[in-house]
Amino acid sequence: MIKLVVSDLDGTLLTDYCQELPEHILRLIRRLKDRGILFAAASGRQYANIRRLFAPLGYEIPLIAENGSLCVYKGRTLATGEIPAATIRHILDGLMDYRARFHTGHCILSVRETYYTDSRDPQFTDYMLNTMHNHITVVPDLYAVKEPLLKAAICDFNGTRELEPFFRDRLKGEIRVATSARHWIDFIAPGANKGTALAALLEFLHIAPEECVCFGDQQNDIEMLKLGGVSFAMKTAAPGVAEYADAQVDSVLPVLEKLCEKGSL
Repeated sequence: MIKLVVSDLDGTLLTDYCQELPEHILRLIRRLKDRGILFAAASGRQYANIRRLFAPLGYEIPLIAENGSLCVYKGRTLATGEIPAATIRHILDGLMDYRARFHTGHCILSVRETYYTDSRDPQFTDYMLNTMHNHITVVPDLYAVKEPLLKAAICDFNGTRELEPFFRDRLKGEIRVATSARHWIDFIAPGANKGTALAALLEFLHIAPEECVCFGDQQNDIEMLKLGGVSFAMKTAAPGVAEYADAQVDSVLPVLEKLCEKGSL
């Protein structure tokens, strides 16, 4: 019997970086709850962003944010991660070289309630504030940020074709670099990913992996897809992601409908 459904957001449950959950998705999540199936969101998004997105449900669900560097349920932090300060410096050194070479690259450094950025580019600011509805704090120097950091990420509106291999090769062996959207790469905190966060959630809820269904589409979903008892990759998934799923789907919704009706797959 399925007891937990965990879904990535952008490119999986949601399209076009949606900032309001459609009513039909809210209804499905409530129907799952009536069936005794808990829904959890797992995203690279900011914690505050995800919390606001699911507030219309009227009750709390487990939230896995920042690629698993933060897992919170009913106000309790179940898992957290941190990127070492030395690695942050190496990421920023790489950012400066990337900017010199490609004349682009917008970086965010994430703490629980905000993103620090040094970008003053109007397109990026508009995207972060008005498209993604994130909380950002503009600082003159990212090297000066000394708080423990959950995640670092870099955006290139031209896509990840140059971005991902540049940082993957530069930071090989030091930190995992994963695509998280069409124009984002994320640096995954050591020992923290959506899979480790999900494992902590399963332990807290006393749910076995085989009682969990997972959905994802990007490299930052792989560990989660591997852990779930049944896992689905989107047909639009990044190259290689489907190898870690049991099947591919065009949409999450028909699977959720089946779970609502039968309680199993």
